[in-house]
Amino acid sequence: MDIHSPGRGPRMTPAWGLAIYLGVGAAWVVLGDLAIEHWLQGSTQLSHWHALKGWLFVLLSGLFAWWLLLRMRRAERLRGALALEMAQIARHAPAGIARVDARSLRLLWANERLCQWLALDAREAQGRPFHELIVAPDGPFAAGQLESLLAGRIDHYQGERLCVRADGGMPLPVLCNVSHVPAIDGAPDYLVCVVQDMSEIGAARAALAHSQHVLSLALEGSGSGLWDWDLAQHRATYSPGLLRLLRRHEPERRTMGPSMLLARVHSGDRERLQRAVEHAISSGAPFDEKVLLKRFDGSYCWFHARGQRHLDAHGQPERFSGILTDLSDRREAEERQRLAATVVDNTVEGVVVTDAQARILSVNAAVTRVLGYTEDELLGRTPRVFKSNRHDKAFYDAMWDSMARTGHWKGEIWNRRKSGEVFPERMSLSAVHDAQGEVTHYVCIFTDITEEKAQREKLEFLAHCDPLTGLANRQWFGRQLEDVLRQAKLAGEQFAVLLLNLDRFKNVNDSYGHAVGDEVLKHIVQQVRGALRPDDLIGRLAGDEIAVVVRHLGHAGGAAAVARNLIDAVARPWCSPEGITVTVGVSVGICMYPEHADTPLLLLQGAHAAVYGAKERGRGVYCFFSAEMTHGARERLELEARLRTALAQGHMRLYYQPQVEIATGRIVGAEALVRWLDPERGLIAPGQFIAVAEISGLIATLGEWVLHEACRQAQRWRSAGLPELRIAVNVAPRQFQLHDVAECAALALAASGLPAHLLELELTESALAEQPEQTRRTLQRLHELGVHIAVDDFGTGYSSLAHLKRFPIDVLKIDRSFLRDVPDSADDSAISAAVIAMGHSLGLQVLAEGVETPGQLAFLQERGCDLYQGYLCSPPVPADDFARLLRARSAQAGHGQPLQAGAGAHSPLP
Repeated sequence: MDIHSPGRGPRMTPAWGLAIYLGVGAAWVVLGDLAIEHWLQGSTQLSHWHALKGWLFVLLSGLFAWWLLLRMRRAERLRGALALEMAQIARHAPAGIARVDARSLRLLWANERLCQWLALDAREAQGRPFHELIVAPDGPFAAGQLESLLAGRIDHYQGERLCVRADGGMPLPVLCNVSHVPAIDGAPDYLVCVVQDMSEIGAARAALAHSQHVLSLALEGSGSGLWDWDLAQHRATYSPGLLRLLRRHEPERRTMGPSMLLARVHSGDRERLQRAVEHAISSGAPFDEKVLLKRFDGSYCWFHARGQRHLDAHGQPERFSGILTDLSDRREAEERQRLAATVVDNTVEGVVVTDAQARILSVNAAVTRVLGYTEDELLGRTPRVFKSNRHDKAFYDAMWDSMARTGHWKGEIWNRRKSGEVFPERMSLSAVHDAQGEVTHYVCIFTDITEEKAQREKLEFLAHCDPLTGLANRQWFGRQLEDVLRQAKLAGEQFAVLLLNLDRFKNVNDSYGHAVGDEVLKHIVQQVRGALRPDDLIGRLAGDEIAVVVRHLGHAGGAAAVARNLIDAVARPWCSPEGITVTVGVSVGICMYPEHADTPLLLLQGAHAAVYGAKERGRGVYCFFSAEMTHGARERLELEARLRTALAQGHMRLYYQPQVEIATGRIVGAEALVRWLDPERGLIAPGQFIAVAEISGLIATLGEWVLHEACRQAQRWRSAGLPELRIAVNVAPRQFQLHDVAECAALALAASGLPAHLLELELTESALAEQPEQTRRTLQRLHELGVHIAVDDFGTGYSSLAHLKRFPIDVLKIDRSFLRDVPDSADDSAISAAVIAMGHSLGLQVLAEGVETPGQLAFLQERGCDLYQGYLCSPPVPADDFARLLRARSAQAGHGQPLQAGAGAHSPLP
């Protein structure tokens, strides 16, 4: 029996061996005796021959037994070697092997590899149900296969299963092969299960499928197409990519004749290509040709065709296949490569290429421009020539550690030019690897960031400091104040926040220009710094606001003393080289910590409120914060919010006060006066909200609405047939700063249809004094439109006759304060008479405001005043009431009745 041939059993059983031995022995005795008696009959040596025959049989039997024992010993050795070999195989096999009871299906024995997969040792695995350890996805199917195996209908079966780990780890996909070992010599039958790890096979399958998919995508994405000619069937198959290269737009028919490609070859190349194809098919030489093909859209393009013949089993040409590549991509790539080289040579970034030993191989023009070296001076050297010595060994160790881990490093570094100048650069260093992963080159790209770094520092400065004065800006000052407050809380310190608001600093800019204003401001900052201690803080919060934190105060008197010193310091005049002298005053608001406020926001708010208190006291003084200031500020904010709502919801109304011609008593105009009809508080007079509107900037929106509404109302009166009159609208000084008054008036006139000569804009003397040039230009545009200009409250401001001569003014309005005691007060009478005479001398109409008595009207009539308005005629009334008053006056004049001065004073109109 050959032990290395599994399945081949012994040729002879022990019973047959015994029978043969007995048969041979019997035949030896019988035949031997017959032979002796036949040949030696009558011989005296017959007994000797019988003895010799017996001894010869014993010898032959002994030799046969000796041969059998040798065979048995050899067989035992071979069986032992085989058992050892099988044990080694079972122990070290890459597969799991198990012996399972054929009836109970419990594990009898498992090799080491299977125990590892099950996360069990051999003793723990023994006796466990095999189907719970190696789980079949389809239990009934596996049970049917086992039944067929035990019944002898199949000799083995296999299937994919899951090997469940006892430690709860991820199950292992395996291929399980089960065979049946029948019972032998009383030993029970059992199952042999061989389990093979399928994870690598599954990964290999996935990788193979992925590779095939990637190969297909690569072929499609490479711009190449595949052809395959069946030479026996005279058919050709073309890939979709090849048909796309030939721009075939009709439904694809991938199986066509080989002549499809040959027919599209340019006539000048067709014969040459035909010979090349025949030669490749007959000789087996590679087919490699460049050919000009006509595409289906009629255009020609150069292609690269490469192919190879394939032989059948009989050595005859069977197929001819290959790929077709559009050469336009290659030409474009070559052009891109040339362009890339041009870009590298002309880019502003420096590009340095070194070998693996960091020896410089090439540099672009930017490197020589930035570093000052020529290319010949750098080739063959290492980048150490640029080393600035500003970085320590740890810096370079970290750089090369990043290169070793990621193959890339990016950051800022200081390098040195040929001149010795050290400069900052932003550098990107990358390693280039070959197919084996070895570094072959290093590519360094850097940019000189000297200007960028300077700009960054400038932006950092601007983020924290005021660019003009160098003081901390509002945001940075707030952070510094937070730090001071934190320290003060820990140390129990008392300090003060002082807010310095420059008085009339805007007049400096308007009078001398912003350049002089900037110099004055820097002079003031220098004076303020000189008056402070080193621990005090200073910052610029706005154009004319400087904040100061005075630390380590024992009492409020110390803050007051500092405020006095600052007022004196700011008052020191600034003198220009040209001899201009400018003196600016300052108002100081003081808020104490912790007496007045205990947060940075409240401290600054308190100082702001105190500044307004100082200005109300006459400017050039200091004022401490009080709770009433905050209350007033909150009321102003509340009123501002309500005013915004009123403007949005249409709660504003216009009232109209007649303007009467003194000579005739006719109503020739009306002044539009705004009122606020609040749903909760009723009618609110302008004196309560106009100031808030000016401070908040709402005066622009409010003034625009008043102007449009007044023009619309005047036009409605005209359309209703009422006498034509001029409508007067007040313009606040703040409106000139916030929007274009002339443009707004033009739009209002255009929208309403009111003629421009029926609109009169009234402005105060202070509006003429502030930004006089800008105001003069605006008034000149209004004059060119035909709009009348009136100066309201004349005599109460600071205007001069020079102002009146420069501006296109039509009407002077005498302030009511000068008429209150006329004609009883000689001073008021003289002033009023002088204003009337001066207005007439300048060619202006004069209108008197606040006329309430017949005596005042008589005085004005005697002095030749042109117009008046006041309660003597009528208080301001709504539009409908004003229309009734105007109709009544017109009817009175139509009946020839004299117009009485106070005809409307006691009318029932509200």
